[in-house]
Amino acid sequence: MATPIYRKIKDLIMQEIEDKAANSPIDSERDMAVRFDASRMTVRKAIDELVEEGFLYRDKNKGTFVADRKLLKRNTAAEMLQEEISEFIVMYFNVKDAADIAPILEIDQDDQVLSVVRLNTVNSKPTSVEEIFFIRNQISDADMKNLKNLLDMNDYVKNGRVTQKFIPMLVPVQFANLLKIKMNTPIIRVESVISSMSGKPLVYVRAYNNPFENVIEITL
Repeated sequence: MATPIYRKIKDLIMQEIEDKAANSPIDSERDMAVRFDASRMTVRKAIDELVEEGFLYRDKNKGTFVADRKLLKRNTAAEMLQEEISEFIVMYFNVKDAADIAPILEIDQDDQVLSVVRLNTVNSKPTSVEEIFFIRNQISDADMKNLKNLLDMNDYVKNGRVTQKFIPMLVPVQFANLLKIKMNTPIIRVESVISSMSGKPLVYVRAYNNPFENVIEITL
């Protein structure tokens, strides 16, 4: 699946403003459209997302400017992926066709993903089982051989953004024993998509949380 043009432009703008001081102006939509050989509507969509995400801001009648990074709020949903894990056990990993994961990671169905299932524990108590999906062509052979580093979500979260869904369900049969909970126990599955700052999906995580060891509180 080809990367949308507006997203490529968004990446380029992010690179351009990376070292710019707060409140520095950026080029007009007209100038960018010429420079990137794209329509103004496409450029505007890229800028709109950067404004929405807090990297840029608009001043009516004056233009668009680089926002102060100190005021950029990190998505608090990311904290769940950065919580301390005493240890984990990789239960399964395999390279397979993306299939139903493809739309989530914005790749083609016949592209490949690295699928990893791990059991997370704190003080030897099972807290969650995670199904983690990486885009295979973005993972080096060295990373494939060092799953511990690959499965460290901190760098992904630190340099990206996270969107999540919270889905009440009964614990899946295959994970009940791993979590040491009874069949038909209600749990919450947390689906997380970690994306680059430009919005390109990088990792998809499905976490099945032990309700007795990993209580989830949602504050609105």
